[in-house]
Amino acid sequence: MYTNHGTTASYKKLVRNILKTTGNTVSVWDGEEWQVKRSVSYKAIIEAIESVEEAQIRIRNAEGSEIGWALIIPCLDNDETVADYTDNDFMHSLEV
Repeated sequence: MYTNHGTTASYKKLVRNILKTTGNTVSVWDGEEWQVKRSVSYKAIIEAIESVEEAQIRIRNAEGSEIGWALIIPCLDNDETVADYTDNDFMHSLEV
């Protein structure tokens, strides 16, 4: 799913593609607290992810239903930064 042969980290492409759909939001868990809650700000989400060694993101649709989750490890190689994710149609539809 998250094969990335370019220079942009997979998690950045993942976040960008999540936010392309109007109404989708992302929350970022840093291991202790939700740094970002239901955000549509690419910058805020990426800054929260990059502030820790490992972050989890929760993705919700416009209705507030959880539609996906991913484990992000930003210090890994670009194509390995999305370490785990929900195995569902929505997550597979994201071209990263």
